[in-house]
Amino acid sequence: MTLNNIKFFKLELDGPADAAFTGGELVSGQVVLELRRDTRVHSMKVQGRGVAIAHWLENRGMNSVYNDYTSKITYFRKRQHLIRDNHQ
Repeated sequence: MTLNNIKFFKLELDGPADAAFTGGELVSGQVVLELRRDTRVHSMKVQGRGVAIAHWLENRGMNSVYNDYTSKITYFRKRQHLIRDNHQ
């Protein structure tokens, strides 16, 4: 399957559109794929990653010296086969 065959692709997560997830919470949904023509699909997988990034400045003292902080945490990386290649 080439990318030209894809008319529409969307990953719809269950729950409200502006949902935030916490550690240990189940994330579920479905893949919506609309193709332009009949297409043979040998395999398909979805890869997801949950990341939080925070950035902040702290003012120290009367000289306005700023400390610049950034924190990044990866909560999960997951690959899930939706259709697995069976070599046919």
